[in-house]
Amino acid sequence: MSQKIKILLLLNFLLVNTVFSKELPTLFEVKIPVDQYTNTNDGLNKAFNRLIQKLSGSRSKKFLWRIGDTQLNKIEFVSSYSTELIGEEEFLSVKFNDEALIPELRKAGIPLIGFNRPVIMILFKMDTGESAPVYIHSNISNDLLSNELKQTFKDIALERGVYLELPEFDLEDQNLINQTNVLFSPSNYIQEKFYNDAFIAIELVRVGINQWSVSGDLQTIEPLQEKQVIAFFKNAIHVFLDELLEVKPLEPGSSGETLMISVEGLNNFQDFQSVESELDKIFAIKSRSFHSFQRVKIDYITQLFQTEDALLKELRGSTKFLIKEYNLDTSQLKLEYLK
Repeated sequence: MSQKIKILLLLNFLLVNTVFSKELPTLFEVKIPVDQYTNTNDGLNKAFNRLIQKLSGSRSKKFLWRIGDTQLNKIEFVSSYSTELIGEEEFLSVKFNDEALIPELRKAGIPLIGFNRPVIMILFKMDTGESAPVYIHSNISNDLLSNELKQTFKDIALERGVYLELPEFDLEDQNLINQTNVLFSPSNYIQEKFYNDAFIAIELVRVGINQWSVSGDLQTIEPLQEKQVIAFFKNAIHVFLDELLEVKPLEPGSSGETLMISVEGLNNFQDFQSVESELDKIFAIKSRSFHSFQRVKIDYITQLFQTEDALLKELRGSTKFLIKEYNLDTSQLKLEYLK
């Protein structure tokens, strides 16, 4: 498939799908359990490595090796750290200086994801065989296993810098999804009611003493022992996120494209300030300059750090910009500012 066709298909996806990503204010904060490091320096280094995983969207060690080749002192990018108690567990909480770090990561050619992060909605049906199957949701406490699964989702979301969410069911929702009407699709209902950028439907069924099968968007070939269930979901969701978050770096020796970006829908100076602030948050943009300025529209000449794919993914996650048109031949992108 040609690059042009790929871009057009991606753009079609962007234009016809509603945007539900949310900004992650804690992007440059990392928490490490105290039992996972030997001393403070070790903890700070591990926190830095975890941050690179969040920023790049990749668990691959190749980016850590690339940073190692630059001989950067990881601890120099720490702005503050402390220990804190969350529940009954103690963590090393580390905040990093994004203004100092981002330029160095760009020099090293590390692909970066912006502040806007995807919302992944999980519809999880659990059948213990002891009572009617239930859907795990965020506002009730089920049995020990389902609570462990909830905590696993929270831990992965924190580690990867995404939103892994279970639906919050009201009484009407529960009545609808538990009905036996074969024409009713719980998956379609949940995807339409609860905003999401990606959706995972899972069914966990007890098939024997301490044995479980998994079907749906994540599945197993052979039954799992109960003690294997959590480990399976940890790995499966990480693999799912690897593909979802991947940002392909530029080819060695190549540079990012130059684009004309037009932003429409401005009414006053406050709108202009907001547009400038939002553009500052987009990691894929290397530089920008004013091309023309009208009362309701601004045209920018922009140089990209990364691929057009990376830029479009970031913009899809923006709550302030709507993609109206992208012309690959003329390298022009039209955005509407959303108040």
